[in-house]
Amino acid sequence: MDLPHLVYALIGRIRRSPALHFAVLGTLIFVLVSPPGSAPPPRLVIPASRIETALDEYQSLSEHPLTAEEKQAVVRAVVEQEVLYAYAQRLGMGKDPAVERRLAQIATFVADNPDEAKTTEERADEAAMLGLGEGDLIVRRILIDGARRLIRAAVLIREPTEAALESYLREHSDDFRTTERWRLSQIVIDARLHPNAEQDARRLLEQLHKAAVPPSEAAKYGEPGFAAAQQPVLSARELERRFGHRFAKALVGLPTGSWEGPIPSRFGFHLVLIEEYFPSRVPQLAEVRNEVRVRLREKLADEWLAVRLEQLRSEFAVEIVGKDQDNYQL
Repeated sequence: MDLPHLVYALIGRIRRSPALHFAVLGTLIFVLVSPPGSAPPPRLVIPASRIETALDEYQSLSEHPLTAEEKQAVVRAVVEQEVLYAYAQRLGMGKDPAVERRLAQIATFVADNPDEAKTTEERADEAAMLGLGEGDLIVRRILIDGARRLIRAAVLIREPTEAALESYLREHSDDFRTTERWRLSQIVIDARLHPNAEQDARRLLEQLHKAAVPPSEAAKYGEPGFAAAQQPVLSARELERRFGHRFAKALVGLPTGSWEGPIPSRFGFHLVLIEEYFPSRVPQLAEVRNEVRVRLREKLADEWLAVRLEQLRSEFAVEIVGKDQDNYQL
């Protein structure tokens, strides 16, 4: 996740997440019960220039001047990235093969003898000892993303309960609601071939009613090959894409089993017989179990990430240093 996406997520998280509120409360309790005289937390120093760069990047993607809330979210996103980077280093994630390959490339680039036979691990150790990976954006991104994935994995590997799945579906029913769909037969009167296409369509509609023409015989009428007489099950959006907005809108509320029309479209006028209508509905859990499961696990993983980040944040004494350090609140 890049910085702009993280900032958008943070703004929404600050507004909506009860888990984050509990995390803040937990941090306050931790501070209150910490014994006096305990060792101070390690310092985590963030250059003010890094925040300025992040603000400029976010501003370039925004269509309006940043609000105070958005600026604070940017600061918070930068702090979270620094906390995750420090956490990854604490866990020894610098030994990740992708990190070692990148460090080895850096070490080879600056080596006095780049052709000297050394293993990837040896080159990586050299780069680490010289601190060459500290300012490398690729190394930082690998470690930050790795720490984030590791934290979220604690939730993602767990299976939600049946009750949790049912509850999530109830609370987010509109996300899973099906759209209206129709299966119909049609007869098209091409306006390019019929100067009085609408009147011709009305006369044909009377004939269809009198003769009780079944939908299976629709292909015998209208313009042959102009548009398929039997249409598959289609949503309003799919019908709109095929025949235009007016056509799709006109289907709403029509009865099934009888020829209706004329319905205008960009092609002319249609006589339609709706064979099946499928109204919008919220499916049963059994129908969308996998999608609900994926979304719920992602939601819980995001909430746990927010909680864990607050916990990790409390383990460091974060400081912003540099020219504009007094402009930023932690």
